[in-house]
Amino acid sequence: MKNWLWWLLAGLVALAGGVLGLINPNAAQITSTTIAGWALVLMGLLQGRAAWKSSAFRERAGAALFAAAGLFLGLSLLIGPIGDGTLLRWLLVGLLVIGGLAKLWIGRRYETDPLFWAVLVAGALSVVLGLLVLLGVTLQLGVILSLELLGSGAALIVMALRLEKPAIR
Repeated sequence: MKNWLWWLLAGLVALAGGVLGLINPNAAQITSTTIAGWALVLMGLLQGRAAWKSSAFRERAGAALFAAAGLFLGLSLLIGPIGDGTLLRWLLVGLLVIGGLAKLWIGRRYETDPLFWAVLVAGALSVVLGLLVLLGVTLQLGVILSLELLGSGAALIVMALRLEKPAIR
């Protein structure tokens, strides 16, 4: 399989997890958090596989870092946070803000592409969600994670489609 296919699979898993998590977050906070946890674990595994298959060091290092953070966050959601949850909160803020900034940075490569706005919006969404968590805005964790999964899934799919057809610049 080519590397772009792993990115596409990770994006589809993230989109599915985001949609399932948002279906009914008020009545199913535990369910949406569990779905988001499993989606983060699967996305982390697939992103780790994509990192393993990457030939460029920067691409490999970035994907491996986000894969590790996604795996840790997903496992923390599934088995419970370590300690009082402060580490989980800071990891979530870091993952959202750094991931959002990375999407914005990567998205600038696609500015001539019609799908540029999908990556840009996904990056901005991640940064805003991270800042909301940092500021302590009371949103359900399942809603935050589901929105992040939707944004990340869209960005991963766009990047996968562009890796498959490298017609950029």
